[in-house]
Formats: sequence, C-alpha cells, structure tokens
Amino acid sequence: MVILFKDRSPATIFWLIVLSIVVHSHFFVDTPIVYAKNDDGLLSTFLNNYVVQLAPSILVFIYHAFIILPALRLNHLFTDHRMFSKVNYLPAMVYILLSGVFKEWSAVTPALIINPILIWFFAKTVRLYNSPNPKTLLFDIGLLTGISILLYHPSALLIPVAFFAVMVLRPFIIAEFVVLLMGVVFPFYLLVSYLYLTDNLLSIKKYIPLWQFNLPDIQNKIMFFITVGLIIIILLIGLFYWQQEKRRLLIQVRKNWVVLLAMLFVLLPIPFINKNAGIESLILCIVPASPLIAKGFLTPKRNTIPALLFWGLICLAIVKNWQLIK
Repeated sequence: MVILFKDRSPATIFWLIVLSIVVHSHFFVDTPIVYAKNDDGLLSTFLNNYVVQLAPSILVFIYHAFIILPALRLNHLFTDHRMFSKVNYLPAMVYILLSGVFKEWSAVTPALIINPILIWFFAKTVRLYNSPNPKTLLFDIGLLTGISILLYHPSALLIPVAFFAVMVLRPFIIAEFVVLLMGVVFPFYLLVSYLYLTDNLLSIKKYIPLWQFNLPDIQNKIMFFITVGLIIIILLIGLFYWQQEKRRLLIQVRKNWVVLLAMLFVLLPIPFINKNAGIESLILCIVPASPLIAKGFLTPKRNTIPALLFWGLICLAIVKNWQLIK
C-alpha cells in the first residue's frame, strides 16, 4: 500500500481520502464528538456555541476536511521547498495515519482546527532564509502566532519556535526580533483596545494562557504507553534516515528541517504544562512529526520496513478508535 503514496499522481489524492475513511471507519457507527473547554481560547467558544449542535454527517465532513486538506497542504509545502529527494505523498499519508492513533484525536477540537494555521506558520518561516523583505514576513509570522494564541491558548509555545527559527534562518539583527515581537503583540493590542472601549478590560484574564504542571487524564494507560512507544520507534526510524541524508541537503533545506525538529520538541510538553490541555492537544505535534516519520517510509530500498510501519499504524488506529481493547 505504501507504494501508492510514493508517486505524485492525481489518483493519490483519492487514495488519501480512502485512507482517511479507513482510519476513521468508526465514524460509520460513532459520530465524532466536539470536545472543547471554554477557557482555552476563542475556538472553544465557537465550537461549543455553533458546531456542537450540527448534524452528525456534517461533523464527519468537517473532521475529514480538517485532516485531508491540511495533510495535502503540508505535503505540497515540503514538495515546493524540495525537502524530500523525491516527490511523494508520504507526509500526507503519515499525517492521516497519525490522526487515528489516539481516540482523543478523532474528535473535533480546537487543536485540530488550529493545525492549518500551524502549517501556515511553518510555510512562512521556511521563506525567511532568502526573503528580500524579511520584516514583512517576520511581522506576518508574529501575527499568526498571536492570532493562534487567542484562538487556542496552548499554541503559545509557537513563540519560542518563531524566535528560534529567526536565529537559525537569519543573521542576528535585533530589529528583526523586535518586528517579530510586534507581530505577536498586535492582536492582543487590538483586543485590549476593544475591551477598554467597551469597559470590559477585566475580562482580559480569560484570553491569557494558564500554565501549570498538569497530568492529563488517561483512561487506558497500558494502551497509551504502547501507542507512545510505537510512535517513538517510527519517529526514531525517520530521524535515523534523515540524519543519514542530512549532509547531502542544501544548507537552507537542512535549516528548515532543524526548525521543524525544534517545533516538534517544543510542542510535545503541551498537555503537561498547560492547565486546560489534554491528550487531544498533542494532535498539534503531527504537523512536525509527519514529515520526519515519512523519511522512514521513503528512504529504505526495500519495502519491508515501510510496510510494517504502515500496517502497524493502521492496526493501532483501528484498535484504538473501535476500542477493541478496553
């Protein structure tokens, strides 16, 4: 099956849609829920007020749209910037496969909806290296970061990712860091101005992320650690092949991969350090993890390892989403 996604063909998009339906086949009997806490951003309020009451068929469509379209966007981003030695649809394939490995990731959540903005954020950062007008681009990156925080508070961890990207991709110029910071602050400036004019400034507290040590609720700890173990294994395989290929990459491409890797490690602690985040928030990590894992599917000359990884993720998704093991 993996070979279907190693070529760039219009038919591959059809197979990606089929793959999403298979991975989330439980939607035929189990409607995706809308899971959002009112105190983790504006998206939660929107979902609880307007989306939760939609028909089950519409919720299924919304979920698949927010899986398939970002997967394709991420894939085209890596193709356009020549992040892989060969054009393929493997990052999109991995993105869809990973969306099914946790039951919590099969819900319509703010984290699911923020992922396209996360991809847009990375698309902006990879243009920094050769940008003739970096200040405009830096302000846009900061603006996306600020808007993301207002929409979903745990995405505040994009701030250190943004500053790290500037340090890696640009020469050190203090003015550029100031422009980036201005972009982050600008949405909050508009929000504070609006709250002040409407005499509601005290409500600013609910727009600020809350940080504290947090242990997310895990229903089946054995299956959770099995899932985490499998993901770590396939991620290490991808990192191994990426490390082998790294020296042959252009400097710009290599730095883009470094920023992606930093994004993954910065986002991983979200459910443990954000007060309101749970396992569902970790779906943000599939954006940086998918291309890295895709290396483990593309690089091996024999199809044995990719086939084992593919069917292992398929089986895990079916077991978790159909709750075959309680």
